[in-house]
Amino acid sequence: MAKPVSLARASLVTEVQESIKDLIYSRRLKPGDALPTEHELAEALGVSRNSLREALKVLEATGVVVIRRGYGMAVGEMSLRALISELVFHARLSAQEGTKELRDLMDLRAALEGSLIPRVAAVMQPADLDDIREAVEAMEEVAEREMFSPEDDKIFHERLYRPLDNPFVSQLLSAFWDVFVLLQDHLPESVESPAEVAAHHREIYEALAGDDVTGAVDALGEHFAGIKRRLDSVPAAAVE
Repeated sequence: MAKPVSLARASLVTEVQESIKDLIYSRRLKPGDALPTEHELAEALGVSRNSLREALKVLEATGVVVIRRGYGMAVGEMSLRALISELVFHARLSAQEGTKELRDLMDLRAALEGSLIPRVAAVMQPADLDDIREAVEAMEEVAEREMFSPEDDKIFHERLYRPLDNPFVSQLLSAFWDVFVLLQDHLPESVESPAEVAAHHREIYEALAGDDVTGAVDALGEHFAGIKRRLDSVPAAAVE
């Protein structure tokens, strides 16, 4: 069992974290820029190497700092990694009491994806549509064997929003997906057949291919409605 950390020690480590952030701000460092060495940081901040290392571990975990063994430290790229980790953790934790939080996450995902469809349609190129069609065909091929492939479903949604070239959208949608995949073994079978699921994705693709933005949003809504019905079929506190 890990030793308990004193409040004073925890407070010091937090202060060191903020001091490192302040140093990054004051020196106008950008993502990818090198940070001073541990020795230089410890001297500049007036702290021990142990306290510095503890603070750096936390900053590395949240993506503020990247520690490259043998190459030194650098400012991290902007990322939702910490948020995603918390999202997955709390979704699994809340599932012990029921599925309301999972339904809430699905509502959020549906709202986010639905709101992005018009933007996707505005920038989508023929090559993007080809990629989406290939994903649909892969789902249909598996559905012919009365099977459902979560990986093909994920690929479809990744390709659907890839034209936006927004890494935060990709990360957030991936987090929603990870939460659902982690918990789906505890949920009842889908109320829709694999063929019906594939058909919803085909409808989304065909609407986009036909410049029918409203139709694409409606088809996406039907897809999520099926998932919500699956979640609604679980009594409260049934997921463990």
